[in-house]
Amino acid sequence: MAQAESALSPTRSRTRHEAGFFAKYWMAYLLVLPAIIVRFAYTIIPLFRTLWLSLTNMSITNPGEFVGLRNYAMLFQDELFINSLGWTFVYTVSATLIETALGLAFAVLLNQKLRGQSTAIFIVMLPWVIAPMLASNVWKLLLYDSTGIFNQTLTMVGLDRIPWLSDPFWARVSVTLVSVWKNVAWVSLIFLAGLRSLPKEVLEAAEVDGAGPFTRFFRVSLPLLQSTTLLILLLRGMGEIQTFEQIYGLTMGGPGTSTRTLALLAYERFFTEFRYGYGSAVNMWLFLFAALVGFYYSWKLYQAAR
Repeated sequence: MAQAESALSPTRSRTRHEAGFFAKYWMAYLLVLPAIIVRFAYTIIPLFRTLWLSLTNMSITNPGEFVGLRNYAMLFQDELFINSLGWTFVYTVSATLIETALGLAFAVLLNQKLRGQSTAIFIVMLPWVIAPMLASNVWKLLLYDSTGIFNQTLTMVGLDRIPWLSDPFWARVSVTLVSVWKNVAWVSLIFLAGLRSLPKEVLEAAEVDGAGPFTRFFRVSLPLLQSTTLLILLLRGMGEIQTFEQIYGLTMGGPGTSTRTLALLAYERFFTEFRYGYGSAVNMWLFLFAALVGFYYSWKLYQAAR
């Protein structure tokens, strides 16, 4: 009997501890309950609704019948989907890496104790606060083949015009660079916060040991920014996968289909062709792509925090 009671005592203790925890923090759970309900209503329910639609052949003329995985099988027979998937991957990787590298460089410069630092931070932050569609339309005016300021400047100095938006290669370059211009400010802000939170004792100790500025940065500061870097890669990676307004406003997926991402393809299938089942299948692939990036970097963040 004594052995049985001793075996049950850890379980009882754990139960009492859990009961005490909920009794202590019930008000906190009650306060976050509205946010949980809103998140459930605007995220979880639409996600399952999209999943269900992807398993039907619903369209504007068809109320929809259950077709199982037929839409998903059709995707891999759709050359446009395969091309969009490949371009989404290339665009996401290139834009995220360039934003991260430039953002870190800007943050290091902004972290120096120089005159006019606040003004410089304000100027760097400006692209971030501009609406994506507005920014895209402004850049479109700048990049027009015939009347754009960039090509007019090239012509004035005796150089050939560049088909920024009419050539598939240059259109992809333009889309990527505009995205970098728009988002590098946010990356710089996060890196700047990370740099200013580094322990000064460690940096001072490295300086006392004779480490130069480059050695201190690459051997001390950069390793300490690992969690910050992973967080940026997580958020920007998932953000670039879902980019829609900037590309739609700049090229609308063209010329041809060269800059059409999964987000644009899903929009066209759903809102232009009214193929709700097929468009939902594309959206589910977009969600899976973003979820994989999110799970990977979340796991890396967890490992870095251990």
